[in-house]
Amino acid sequence: PTRTQPGWRRQQNTPIQESAEAAVPLVAPAAEPIAMDTASLAHLLYVVGSMCLGVGLCVLGVLCFFLPHTAAEMYGLPLQAECSAPARQDEAWVLATGFRDLFLGIITLALYLTQPQAMRVYTSCLVPLPLADALLALAYQAEPLAVATHLGGTFGVLVLAIAARCDPALDSAGKGRSA
Repeated sequence: PTRTQPGWRRQQNTPIQESAEAAVPLVAPAAEPIAMDTASLAHLLYVVGSMCLGVGLCVLGVLCFFLPHTAAEMYGLPLQAECSAPARQDEAWVLATGFRDLFLGIITLALYLTQPQAMRVYTSCLVPLPLADALLALAYQAEPLAVATHLGGTFGVLVLAIAARCDPALDSAGKGRSA
């Protein structure tokens, strides 16, 4: 058969016979499982985790500036609704936390892009921060979901710290950014 005849299969560019015996099943063959060694998994977690941490912290910081009441509620410690002096002081703390998160996000991205080996120490030092946020939210009777969110953040930063320690691509200077 030629390309214009019905017996031509485009995917493989090979002719097929049009008969009941030669019918090609429409079920795709089972895909082979992807084998990933520990080093590759550590590098993947390091790359994805670094970007998620850096961008996520920047987004949280910006959220505090533009929507401080929403950010405080997400943290687990909502602000007072009225605009009295104590409420304005509470809002100032949300803005201070926003600056903290924004600059931690910028530092995370800067280290990831320019000094990937430093991420090993940086992420290890960063682990207590979301844990402290969880304990603070718990101490002030925050909703359980807010405390769980902080504990999830602690787990995420801990996984990133372990991945950075185990990523062999960070053993040589300048090779930490390869994908």
